[in-house]
Amino acid sequence: MIEEPARQDPLFPEERPSLTMVDVAYEAILSGIVTHRFLGGQVLQEAKLAATLNLSRTPVREALGRLEGEGLLQRDGRVLTVRSVTIKDYLEVLHLRRLLETEAATLAAGNLEPDALLALRTRVAALTDPKAITPADHWQLDEDIHLTIARGSGNDHLVQLIVDLRRMTRLFNLKKVPGRFFPGRDEHLELIDALLAGDAPRAAEAMRSHIDNVKKGILEALAL
Repeated sequence: MIEEPARQDPLFPEERPSLTMVDVAYEAILSGIVTHRFLGGQVLQEAKLAATLNLSRTPVREALGRLEGEGLLQRDGRVLTVRSVTIKDYLEVLHLRRLLETEAATLAAGNLEPDALLALRTRVAALTDPKAITPADHWQLDEDIHLTIARGSGNDHLVQLIVDLRRMTRLFNLKKVPGRFFPGRDEHLELIDALLAGDAPRAAEAMRSHIDNVKKGILEALAL
């Protein structure tokens, strides 16, 4: 059985003493990108970031290079900008997520601690009012569900691919999809119940259906 480790805030080095200054800069800039404080196409200036983060320019430069290597930043000469994710990018990444996360759900069935799944189920079942949870907290719950399942696959390379793909989908600047709050909740409950039952085919179908419905919701929202 795989038990989920406690999550720590990556922006506070005192909670993660092994963090280097490059790691601190990386986590802070990454957080700004995925939460849309830095928008697609926005120029990121090394000197300004260093001053904001109260760091020297060297770790900030290395962090920016790492993010560029991961495809989250784009370079035009000496200018670095946040990558803009188009609907085509989003749908292509979602297609890959469908394949990989369905496989992860299959592998995770029977391989996760019931207590961890029950804790997630309690949090999901508590979603009774869309106005009672912030978009950031809603995303974090979604992240906890999907990455718990990914880690339950027992395949570290699969986990990293899913992490990277989820980051890319989060760059797509559509914060809310109308009508997806309650269906998304119910789909996650079905997925968790399938995992609790150790039913791999059911878990795979629940994940596949969930991602298909996310895609459908995005396309309908863009057509409004």
